[in-house]
Amino acid sequence: MGLFKCQVSVFGTTNNLVKKVGSFYRAFGEVIFVQGTITDSFNLPIVGAIVEVWQTNSAGKYHSLLDSNSQYIDKYFSMSGRTITDNLGNYSFITILPVAVPGRAPHINMNVYHPKFGKLETEMYFEKHPYNETDYQYLAYSEEERALLTAKVRHSDFANTQSIKVCTFNIVMRGTHLYKRY
Repeated sequence: MGLFKCQVSVFGTTNNLVKKVGSFYRAFGEVIFVQGTITDSFNLPIVGAIVEVWQTNSAGKYHSLLDSNSQYIDKYFSMSGRTITDNLGNYSFITILPVAVPGRAPHINMNVYHPKFGKLETEMYFEKHPYNETDYQYLAYSEEERALLTAKVRHSDFANTQSIKVCTFNIVMRGTHLYKRY
């Protein structure tokens, strides 16, 4: 996928962006669960990949671009986080649904690092979000690329549309697994 300029110099060290460690309060906005699997070109899981995310808050602002006294900073929101894939290549984050910035659809920026597979910088968009149809960056990709950049969205309780949204975003890194011999 394309390369995106990183707007965060220091990433949070947790996969929970909604509630800072030790805080009684949680971030403003709609809580979502982001999950996925990172695999190689043969669909084998990549263990130990570092996944970093950063996004806008419930006001549609990146904290790192604001004055430290800005009224748009959500002091309960981490804005960025990090996790490591498990032995099956799985990763997950608890965050809020990012609010769109002008001209863009809501999205989560991601970096994925692994010593054998290099670095991937990408964005994750949300399935069936109406702003996808007008986002200049999203529309610059081919239909096939947009499908790869779009997370599947479902509710944690399929019978309750008010339940937490689960967004599944699987990533395939270029290359083959170290143990693949054929």
